[in-house]
Amino acid sequence: MKITGLTVHAFEPRPNAHQETTEYMSAATRQNGVAVISTDEGIEGVVSTLAGTAKQLANLWAEARGHIEGADPLDRGGIENVLRRRYSWPSRVLGVLDYGLWDIAGKAFDLPVYRLLGATREKVLAYGSTVHHATDERFIEIALEAKARGFTAVKLHPYGAADDDIRMCYAVRKAVGDKMNLMLDTLAYPGPYSRHDAFRVGRVLDELGFWWFEDPLPKTDLDGLAALTKACQRVQVRMADRVEDIREYAEMVRRRCMDIMAGPASFGITDLMKLSAMAEVNHMNMEPHDFGGGIASLHVLLAVANADYYELAVPQGCFDTALYPGVYLDPMDIDSDGFVHAPTKPGLGFGIDLTEAKKITEQTVVV
Repeated sequence: MKITGLTVHAFEPRPNAHQETTEYMSAATRQNGVAVISTDEGIEGVVSTLAGTAKQLANLWAEARGHIEGADPLDRGGIENVLRRRYSWPSRVLGVLDYGLWDIAGKAFDLPVYRLLGATREKVLAYGSTVHHATDERFIEIALEAKARGFTAVKLHPYGAADDDIRMCYAVRKAVGDKMNLMLDTLAYPGPYSRHDAFRVGRVLDELGFWWFEDPLPKTDLDGLAALTKACQRVQVRMADRVEDIREYAEMVRRRCMDIMAGPASFGITDLMKLSAMAEVNHMNMEPHDFGGGIASLHVLLAVANADYYELAVPQGCFDTALYPGVYLDPMDIDSDGFVHAPTKPGLGFGIDLTEAKKITEQTVVV
């Protein structure tokens, strides 16, 4: 089997009504897309991603065509090593290619990807991951809705001002009770705290029994992260979402700058498996991101033992099915106990109706 080409579809941008904080980069619109990797045997690797990333993949593919087309899609390591080292592909683009090659592999062997990786379990707990909201009352409403659906954990993306975030955390904890695990993720907007504020918030999260404190300081502040990780007694520090290369974790791990490794959303399955192994030998969990409702990280979670949660955006479908009805097949959801179950279809198992997708496509690029 040989790789023969790439087609990407950039969908029409759609308003994202769920983002209430207007300064946040995704408040106005969101534009999804799909990348389709073709082979000479008719098996396709289909990957849901952002339109901009899909188009960047097409541009970089054209430059490196000779090292991709004609190659066996099962030779992921060799292909990706050349693209990373010789062409300096960024992780977010290499990750999309990696997802597609794993999708092809699963379809070729008629197995879900997690079984090719080596299945550890058939289901995993999910946490509801909020978008940015404008009021404490809205955060409480979303957390209670998630609890009623069966989620046992919720992650909050706060305002970004320590005093406001502390007030909101107290309010949400009071509303949901003590049995629900809560997490706080400060990175997306407006960014990590100052050291002073990170320690203040960390003390409150300890008091409230939060499960983790995500990206509280810049990834470059190793001294601050090490001190904060040591100071937090109950809440665990989780780092780092904006890592571009797996080797960036080496010094962070050596200096104990985290309790939990965060698998960046930009990493492919291959790198997430490497990261999980690195975490395991250092007695840590590796918790991957998958905020947009995709499924790639779920396969990793089902194949490793040192992870607890799959990330699922709330309100449900706010980054995919609600924006583009009819395009996304097999949307992820939890059962009444808060678990997401293993895909049963070959490959990634996350279907996209390409006929419907083409109807709302703004731009198609064939490489």
